Amino acid sequence: MKRSPAIILAALAALMLTAPASALLSVIAGTDRESVEINENIYLTVTVSGDSASVPEPKLPNMQNFNVYSSGRSQSISIINGKITTAVTFTYILTPRFIGLQTIGPISVFNGKEKAVTQELKITVTKARQTAAQQPRGRPQQPSRPQRSAGAGSSSNRGEQLFLKAETDKKTAYPGEQINISIKFYTSVPLSSNPQYVPPTFKNLISEDLPPVRTGETDIGGVRYAYSEIKAALFALNPGAAEIRSATVIAQVPSEGAIDPFDPNFFQKFMAMSGAQGQSREFSTDPVKLVIKQLPSGAPADFSGAVGNYSVTAAADRSEARAGEAVNFSITINGSGNLKAVIAPKFPDLPDFKVFDTMSSLDVRKDGDLISGKKTFTYILVPRTEGKKTVPPVKFSFFEPASGTYRELATNQVTLQVKKGGQTAKNINFSQGSAAGPVTASGSDIRYVSEKSGSDALPYLSSTILELPYWVHAFPAALLALTFWLARFNRFKLANPLLFRFRRARSEASRDIEEAEALIKSGKPNEAVSVLYDSFMAYLSDKCGLKVSALTIKKAADLVKTRFPSATEHSLNEMRELWAALELRHFSPEEAGSEGASDLAKKYSLLLEFMEKELKQR
Repeated sequence: MKRSPAIILAALAALMLTAPASALLSVIAGTDRESVEINENIYLTVTVSGDSASVPEPKLPNMQNFNVYSSGRSQSISIINGKITTAVTFTYILTPRFIGLQTIGPISVFNGKEKAVTQELKITVTKARQTAAQQPRGRPQQPSRPQRSAGAGSSSNRGEQLFLKAETDKKTAYPGEQINISIKFYTSVPLSSNPQYVPPTFKNLISEDLPPVRTGETDIGGVRYAYSEIKAALFALNPGAAEIRSATVIAQVPSEGAIDPFDPNFFQKFMAMSGAQGQSREFSTDPVKLVIKQLPSGAPADFSGAVGNYSVTAAADRSEARAGEAVNFSITINGSGNLKAVIAPKFPDLPDFKVFDTMSSLDVRKDGDLISGKKTFTYILVPRTEGKKTVPPVKFSFFEPASGTYRELATNQVTLQVKKGGQTAKNINFSQGSAAGPVTASGSDIRYVSEKSGSDALPYLSSTILELPYWVHAFPAALLALTFWLARFNRFKLANPLLFRFRRARSEASRDIEEAEALIKSGKPNEAVSVLYDSFMAYLSDKCGLKVSALTIKKAADLVKTRFPSATEHSLNEMRELWAALELRHFSPEEAGSEGASDLAKKYSLLLEFMEKELKQR
């Protein structure tokens, strides 16, 4: 079948228009199945991707027909030719509360500029095929304490039809050590619907869900109960007292006579009374007190607060590179513990590389009620010169609660073979070549002296000058004095270049900011960021009397602090943040949008105000 040129051109145009859209903010949602029984769980995965170093978290719709549990997240970052692409997958476990066709509304993400929305999902919830003992499904909703005995789940619960119980696997722990809490909701009577769960609040603790919801049967005081259990992992923040406050469960209990959930005819009886109006009851747990111990003394110098059991590795994305090309260098920390709180290990000084600030990605697993996974810190290294270059071992220290000791690990040494950069220098031969040819005339220009006698104007001019006021005759003397002063000033300026660079740094930086703002208004944010980056490097160099662009951010901050002791830590932190932001956008121009460039210009202008007050000459 023949295709007309117009159709082919239209198809090509459509491809060109849709190609850039793949790099924009996007969100995809899906479930592991479309049908689930009332006593089972389904997994909801939401993947957010975008062309920036970080992406926003998804905003879930109001899902009253499901209990929702967070099951972790995984993140990947790729940097190709200076372009950053990030994808984060969020996993949730949903427990249905009602039978029938249920809807998960659109899930949205918004990064301040773009918004992406998923389509709604349909889930069919059917009756359970198992025994009625597992009927009370949903997140372990913790019973409120309308009755005092319902709080602790002790022997006083004997005879209670419904109660809630909260327990932890330990009463004392170190900051950052995992503490598991179990909340069980027991019932010996059928419920009109799955209970609603209100999780507890915490003091000096942070929590991570440990799905899925567990269910089972047990005998307590001669009474047979069905239970639903929810677990969570807790991590203490600081030494001292910690508290797990009350959790609450709101359950609809049928007002009719109780039906034995283990009755063989339970389903027929339950469906016959399911339309009846139930009675809402609330249950709560008692608060749980914990003691958080102080970490022992003797921590390594590079210890940054990591607690758990870890291993560390380092690798570059390639073994060969050219001078001036970017190399992705990653440090990966694997193990169990609160990986979200793990910070990047101290990176060694690398005089052979230009080092850009780190970006991190996190992959969390929750297998066997243990928080584990890996966290990767990615650095961008740009070799300065050719040759064999090495990145020395990077040290990482952590506290191991099981042994009660500190452990210090080190990565392997990474070697890079750096070749000559892509822009080769031109060879110029200054040696004398062949003898020059003879000189030839290209033209002639002869000016003749006039033979006419001129007018006698010189005596008249002299007499006119003599008749001028006396103060006019002082003007040549003043001009001579000014010329003499300017000559001395120029000699002083040449002898003290650093002083004049120090004094003019602010005015030149202000002119650069005006130039950058003009470029932003004309729709050239990339050029504006380049102007701001060069201006900031020049400003710091003029103030410090040393070229700072050849230094790392840390060394430059140390130089400023040494050169100007009055500089505060606030100004130094602001300087580091602006430097990192300018370098990132200068190195990756795709990140420099109009709003981002404008924000950088404003931040630079404000930083100048602080630094001019603090960077005084000693």
